[in-house]
Parts: sequence; C-alpha cells; structure tokens
Amino acid sequence: MKLARFSPSTAAALLLGLTTVVGPGAVDSYAASGTPLPIAHFAHMVVDAPHGHLFISGGAGTDGILVTDLDGGNPTTISGEPGATGLALSGDGSALYAALPGQDAIAAISTNDLTESARYDTGTGTRPDSLAVAGGTLWFGYGTAGAGGIGSVDAAGTVILRQDSGSWPAPPMLATTPTPSGVLAAATQTGATSAFVTYRAEGDTLTRQAAKALPVPDLSDFAVTADGQHLAVSSWVGPSADRYRTSDLAVDGRFAEFVASKAVAVAPDGTLAGCGCNYGVRVFPETGEGVYNEYDYEYPLSLPAHGLAWSPDESRLYIVGVDASGGTPTLRTARNPETAWVRLSGGSTTTPLAPGEAYSFRAGFYSPLGLGAGESIIPGTVRITRYDAADPGGVLIPDPTTTRAGVADSFGSYHVAGTAPLSGPLSFRVDYSGSGHYGPAGQTFDVPVAKYAPTMAVTAPSTAGRAASPLTITGKLTWPHAHVTTGAVHVVKTDPAHPSGYAVGTVSVAADGGFAFHDSPQTGGANTYAFSYDGGTSYLPVKTSATVQVSRATPGLSVTTDATSYHSGATVKVTAHLGTTYNSRSVTLYDQPAGASRAQLKSGKVDAHGNLVAYYKTTRNTVFSAAFAGDYRYAPRTVTTSTTLTPTVRTQTQWPLSTTRVGSTTYQVFYKSEVNMGFNVQVTPRQSGGCMSVYLEHYYSGAWHQTTSQSCVPLYGDGWYGYGRALKLFTSNDHYRIRGHYTPPAKGAQTGSVWTRWTYLTVRSGSPS
Repeated sequence: MKLARFSPSTAAALLLGLTTVVGPGAVDSYAASGTPLPIAHFAHMVVDAPHGHLFISGGAGTDGILVTDLDGGNPTTISGEPGATGLALSGDGSALYAALPGQDAIAAISTNDLTESARYDTGTGTRPDSLAVAGGTLWFGYGTAGAGGIGSVDAAGTVILRQDSGSWPAPPMLATTPTPSGVLAAATQTGATSAFVTYRAEGDTLTRQAAKALPVPDLSDFAVTADGQHLAVSSWVGPSADRYRTSDLAVDGRFAEFVASKAVAVAPDGTLAGCGCNYGVRVFPETGEGVYNEYDYEYPLSLPAHGLAWSPDESRLYIVGVDASGGTPTLRTARNPETAWVRLSGGSTTTPLAPGEAYSFRAGFYSPLGLGAGESIIPGTVRITRYDAADPGGVLIPDPTTTRAGVADSFGSYHVAGTAPLSGPLSFRVDYSGSGHYGPAGQTFDVPVAKYAPTMAVTAPSTAGRAASPLTITGKLTWPHAHVTTGAVHVVKTDPAHPSGYAVGTVSVAADGGFAFHDSPQTGGANTYAFSYDGGTSYLPVKTSATVQVSRATPGLSVTTDATSYHSGATVKVTAHLGTTYNSRSVTLYDQPAGASRAQLKSGKVDAHGNLVAYYKTTRNTVFSAAFAGDYRYAPRTVTTSTTLTPTVRTQTQWPLSTTRVGSTTYQVFYKSEVNMGFNVQVTPRQSGGCMSVYLEHYYSGAWHQTTSQSCVPLYGDGWYGYGRALKLFTSNDHYRIRGHYTPPAKGAQTGSVWTRWTYLTVRSGSPS
C-alpha cells in the first residue's frame, strides 16, 4: 500500500481555537497549538504510542487513512482504504484494523510499515462500521438502517456474522476497555431511547451479560471504564452522570461529572474525558468531585463523535474539533490532562499593616479538583518564605500552622503569625510542590506596611451645667485588626472666653482603644472639645471633636418706645434696658420697617441705669428689637416691640354751592338740581391692598342714624377714593354727616387704620336763587 506524504504548507499550523483553562501555578503546557488535519471530514481516531503514530479516518468520500506523529505533525496517508470509518488496534499493537463500509470489508494494516497486510471480506451489504478488540478477537458492528448485527474476525482471518443471538435495528456501536479484556458493549439508538447489550468475549464466542434500553435519545458515543465494570454514556439532550453497571446495566453510583459531550474516552487508569459543556472538553476522575482540566473551543468548532483519544500512559489527550457541518477537522494535543491546576490565595488579616503590628498571614488553595476521600488538606509540600528589610534574601518559616479543609477553606490552609517590620517592605513567597493529580503552584504576596490612621469617635453629653458636677466625654479609637498600644490623646477646649482654644489635658489610650476625659466648665455657652490622637510610634494622627452646650442664666432685657402709634415722619424714642450680666454690657438696637429687612439702629454699652437710647424717624409700621449677645455666664437674648404708623387722610366734598352753620357746626350746602354729591378721601402713605369704607348718617328724632355705607373698596392708584350719592335720595333741609375708615391690607401692612373726620352737609330743593 502506497504512502502519500503531505507538504508542510498543506499541514500548516493553524490555531484550533481551542483554549485551555489553566489557573495560576500551572508549570507545564497543558495543550499544544491546534493543527488543521488534511482531510475533509472526521470519523475515528486511534493512538499507536509504541510506533509514534496517530491514525485518523475520515469516513465516506475519503481515499485513505491519515497518519501523523504524536504531535499531529508530519502527516501522511495510507492510500487505498476508501471510506475508512471505525479503527482499532490489535491486542499486541502490531496491526491497525479499519472498517471499510463501502467495500464490505475490514483492512488489517501493519503498524510497522503502514502497509495493508490483509483484507477481510464481511459479505455483500454488511457495511462494517464500528470495531473493537476484546477477548483476543476483532469484533465489528455491521448492517444498515433496519437491520444490523455483530460479527467477528478470528486470528485465522475467519469472518463470522450474527455472533449475537438477538436482533439489532441498526448497525451497533461497539466499545471495550482501554486495555485488553474480555468485556464488550454494544449499543444503537432506537428512537427516544438506546438499546445496550453487554457481553463476555472469549475467543470467538460472545456471551450476553445484560440487555436494556437506556434513556439516551441522542447516542453518539459511549465507553467502558478501565476496570470493565461500568459504562459511560454521552448525551447532550439528556446529560447524566450515571454509571451503568456492565453486569446488569443498572445505575451504580455517579461519575465525577456529567457525560454530556459528543464523545467520551476512558484512559487506562480510569480517567474520563467528556463533559457537559457546549464547546469544550473536561477531564475528570471516574468518581469523586471536580475536574482535572477543561479545554474550551472557540466558536464554531465543537467536538464530534469519537473525537477523543488517550495516549496509553495518560500523558496526552487528543481532541478533534470540527465546524458546524462536520468539516475542517482540527487536532489539538492536551498535555498532562490529568494534572489539575492549583491557584494560591493569601494575605494578612488586613491591609495595610502598621509598623510593629501583629499579623496573621494565610495561604489558601483552590483547584477545580476536589480533595479525595480521607484528605483534609491539599496533598504535597508547602514552603512559605518571609522577606523584609532585615532578611531581603528571605527566611523560610519552618512550621506554619495548618487548618483542615472546611466550608470556608475547601482545600485547607496554612497560617503564619508574626510582627510587621518597623520599616521597609514585607512579603511572603508561597511554593506548593504539587502532588498526585495537583499541579505545582507558586506566588509572592506583598503585604503593605505603612502608618495609617485609625478611626476615632467620641460620645459627649449635649448639655451640661456651668460650674456643676464634672461632665465626662468618652472616646474610642478603632483599628481594623489587632494593633499596637501606643500614643496618647490630647484635648484642646474652645469656649466663649477662649475663642482660640487652650490645652486642657492629655489622656492615655487603653489597650482596647478607649479613653475618657472629665471637665467642669466655668464658661457657659458652646464648649467645644477637640481630641487629637498623636499616632504614637505606629499610626498616623487622627482628630475629632464634640460640642457641649453649657447652661447660662437668662438676663433681664426689654425694649420700649415713647408711644405706640406715630404719624409719618415722627421721631420715635427707643429705649433698651439691660438687667444684671457678668462681663458684657453691650446691647444692639435694630429697626425693621414693614416690608424691609432688619437694620442696626444703634449698638453700644448701656448707661449706668442699664439703658441704651436711640431715635428713629418713622415712615411705616416698625418693629424694634434689642439683642444681648451673651457673656460667660448669661445667655444671649433678643426682645422686640412694635409701633404703628397712623396714615394721613384728606377729605374733599364735590359740588357744594355754599355753607351754613348750625350752632357751632359748619354744613356743606347742596341743591338737588346739582344731581350728585361727591365725597373723596386720600390716604398717605399709599400702600397696595388697603381699602376704604364710607358711612353716611341722617339726623332725626334727636339722634344720628346710619343711612347707608360702602364697605372696604380698594383705593385708586394715587391713594384717592371717590364716593358719590344722588342728591334726590336726601330729604330736603335735613342734616347729614359722612366719614370714611381706612383699613390696611391684612398681610404686609405698612400702616395702621384711620378714621376721617365727619363732614356735615344739608340738601335743599331746587336751585340757589
């Protein structure tokens, strides 16, 4: 059989897109670069480690079997093997068997010289596909849709069909253990389930062990465990971690992971490859928890059926990826697939540490592979080295304390306690040797050492009596962890007698950070206590403060005016009177005219009688206030008084023709021929919102009686208001009088109210002669 060698350009290395998830601490390359395979499609793969070969078939449409070295390089092809599908090695490894469905034959190829040494005719229409060597015999699944069977080829090359007494609805898929044994399993999909049969193979005899339909609606691959006791069945639609016992096909425990990829392969030591992931492969132990490694594809590549194969020494896992159409096969070699990465975590109890401060350094571990039964800490050797300014070359910590695995630390941890250096850096180097299926890991952890400020809080009473029992202010310095007891707290007090503050003492800090300060304040008002922690030898300073309102007596204070009502322009005499105080005799007088802001009228010391007098020319309603700012023993106080401005009113009658006197009273004389009488009122100062009421009275029966009125009518813009009444409504020759009342606005009034004087009038009939 002729070998065709491909040129280097044909086998150019392209990245598979398959990436290996590797944590920190991995010391070996877990996977080599992906390499495109010079075949159109992929069918099966076999590893021939003793001869340094990978055999890869491409199925229908191919002319031969691809051969590469164990790195996937130096591709050649064994030509003349059209449509090769299933592959298997003989028990002694001297021959590669290849199923040729289109030829109704099985080829035997020498693994030494890669030439076909024999071809076994399986019969017209048999279409052999899946191959397995068990019990020293080559077994093959054959048939077409609707009818299938299991055949054998013995050492003499004799082909025997129908080795299984049962019937198969399709060509069965075969599987056996990764090393020679007498265990054989067969399966084919039968709709929503798959039919499985297990056998004992001895020579050319098959003995059924169990037959059962398993809940696998998408059978693509299955494998027999290394000890031949269980089946691992892959399913993407109905993934399961169930282990099926070969003796009776009952569920017998669970694998460490779900078997949910398109392919599954078992290593000679029992490790499985295949998992529940869309575009990737996990390698995991048969039982226990966790995985060794995970290899992820990049879209659109994914794992095809039978796309996994182990090297006999478990040092490599071969993975094939194909695109969505099953084409562009690409090979990836995963090295050390049974070595799980280990990630280190660590640190001191907090960051940063203060110089001289106690610390506890912890080194923890994480790995995708769980601890085995009976293991309480990750196996292997852990070395922790401390580096600081005194030992820049590092000092090995001989006996770090260990903590067994628990809920918070599933792999256990190592602890080191010590004291931070007074200056310079601090770091720890953790080196893990690795052991068994755990890879080595190493990492350096820098622990910052620097002065930092603790937090400080104080609790003080809000009020206190002057010259009374001492008040107590308590405080607490808080560190994020164990600390050095160092430093003191200094107290500065600010009060009305000492606005710049003065030192009142230093208090020591207890081991828990607490402190207390006592004081009997002699000055009333706001007493502010500023607390400053100096930091001692290891920490930065920190400050806080508290204010206590210390009681003061209420001083006697009043403000009066020489009258309560004034006309515009009048001068108001304002007098403030201050009673007994301690060390201040100053008062400030303020005026606040209606609608305006308060302004200072006068400020100064009261006289020997306790008075401060000021004068003010008023133009509107005004509030006067007197303010005492307080002193060391008497509290601030403000008092007020109000004055009212009486507005000026002017009246005017319209159209009287003459006047007359009745007794001592002058009457305006109107004649009915003039039609109307007018009465005008003007108010000054003018303000928005005021109104005028008019009252008309008639004299009869010896007394004045109200005849009519007009209530609260707004004034005109110039401050006038005009009232008119028809003269025909008056009784001729009777006596009348009229007056108005001004009402200021209810809100924002600048003056008080005011009545006009009475205007007297009489009305005569006709016209004047």
